[in-house]
Amino acid sequence: MAVCFGLETVPAKVEALRSKAKRMVARGWLVEQVPGRFTLSEGVAGQRAGS
Repeated sequence: MAVCFGLETVPAKVEALRSKAKRMVARGWLVEQVPGRFTLSEGVAGQRAGS
């Protein structure tokens, strides 16, 4: 993810990004089915039924 966001792959940047992703999991925005693999939760990208 760090590379995709244009960040350096140094431990400080990677850990900060991982921490943010974990918070997004806790809020229901992301899903982490496999440790370290994050995907969007259903409906997060603005998709609504009937749209």
